[in-house]
Amino acid sequence: MLTLDQLAIHKEYRKYLRIQEGIKGNMLNTLINATEKSLPALIREHIKKDFVCIYDDIYTIEELLTFSLKLKSDDEILAGYAGYISYKALEAYIRFYANKIGVDLSTIQISEKENGNSNNDIEHQMVEGRLMEDKVLRRVRNRAARQKCLENSNFTCSVCGFNFYKVYGEIGKDFIEVHHTKPLSSYNEEHEVLQSELVALCSNCHSMVHRRRPMPYSIDEIKRILEENSIK
Repeated sequence: MLTLDQLAIHKEYRKYLRIQEGIKGNMLNTLINATEKSLPALIREHIKKDFVCIYDDIYTIEELLTFSLKLKSDDEILAGYAGYISYKALEAYIRFYANKIGVDLSTIQISEKENGNSNNDIEHQMVEGRLMEDKVLRRVRNRAARQKCLENSNFTCSVCGFNFYKVYGEIGKDFIEVHHTKPLSSYNEEHEVLQSELVALCSNCHSMVHRRRPMPYSIDEIKRILEENSIK
């Protein structure tokens, strides 16, 4: 339960995300819930044991940026959905807080000492292979709709024209990725899949589309970016 002071910040933060960043619907609720629930738990477990609520007006922008860097440097945290969305929620809150107090984030630098990462720490962190159980909620895709998109595309990328079979031979036959032009996360419930919302993309173009979050680049935007950079 939020206090009256915390509730006031909650309302300001929600309004900022909705109006300033254009985040609405399910994604807005997801970020807010992560900010208030999974993020505090994550910070208590990995960074600051006595952390209570990010809405408490006791943390400086530098402290929040340090929290962010520590989460970002932990691949195991970011590998899980709860960790990733908590990190994105913290990033969003930092932008809100910086806007609220009139601070330009580009002027702030966090040193390795502040971040708590010495060279020995970094070397020690370069370890992989530990087994970890991870439970994730995923939205169910429609296989028939996906297959129809693949067949209509002739397994060719709609942005750059790449075809895995032509380049890799048999191992690339009938392989391409399917992108939802309208993110599934933007829907609050099950819905009919329209072929106009599905597009075949190669792995590179698909990755570039999702370089912008929460709303990915449109196909036309990625085509324009590719064209502009191909000319150089």
